[in-house]
Amino acid sequence: MKNLYPALRKQNAMSFSRLIISFIILLITVFLMSSCTENQSNEDKEKKIVERIGTEVAFYKFHFKYGAKRMTEVIAAAEALLEAIQNPEIELTENQIELNIHKLTWLWLAATPTTEYNALTNSGEISLLTSETLKRKFREMNFDQEKLLQFEALQINYVNQELRPYLNKHIDKTTLKTRQNFDALETIKVSSPFQNSPKTLLKEREFANLLVDLLFFTKRIMLPYNRLNNIMADMENIIAKDYPDVELKEYKPF
Repeated sequence: MKNLYPALRKQNAMSFSRLIISFIILLITVFLMSSCTENQSNEDKEKKIVERIGTEVAFYKFHFKYGAKRMTEVIAAAEALLEAIQNPEIELTENQIELNIHKLTWLWLAATPTTEYNALTNSGEISLLTSETLKRKFREMNFDQEKLLQFEALQINYVNQELRPYLNKHIDKTTLKTRQNFDALETIKVSSPFQNSPKTLLKEREFANLLVDLLFFTKRIMLPYNRLNNIMADMENIIAKDYPDVELKEYKPF
């Protein structure tokens, strides 16, 4: 009997050790499974976040495409009129003058506050992005969007508060109408009961001064436009490289 107790104790100790080892293995297995599930969950969340960022990029690209084109038209019209004022030997037809004046008040609001960036930052979800480069570019996009908002507000206020009132006093603006025809602007001439003499504006100093200021405000818009366009291209390249399973879709409102 005395020899039996040590054997039982040894057997019990071995059984207990095996039980402890099994329990540890079970804990490790559960931990690894939980960790894998959490990692997969974070990967799924990250993919959705990147898809939202991709949507934001596509939305801005649309605004840049049409905004840059429209603002380029405004700048070209103002420069053509100012050149004709400064160089009397340049003879623009009545129709050319009228069309250029018509373009001066074209507006486009391209800046769209990046609510997605603010939402992701405030919720802390931005930390789920494993690409530090994408995070940095998204932050730059937000910064330049805020700058563009400021510049656009200055230009729009100038057009509405200074340029429009002046033109309303001096010319008939009902003779031309512009509308968006799918992805292009379409300008048509219509009849009017009022007399129109836009050519006389080329002899007005106040009109020349208004053109100079319009060029100043509108050209400032092009700076953040171009920076944002470069940022958008960088972000698309980063997403394509670091998140190949995320499909980048074009924004098509019409």
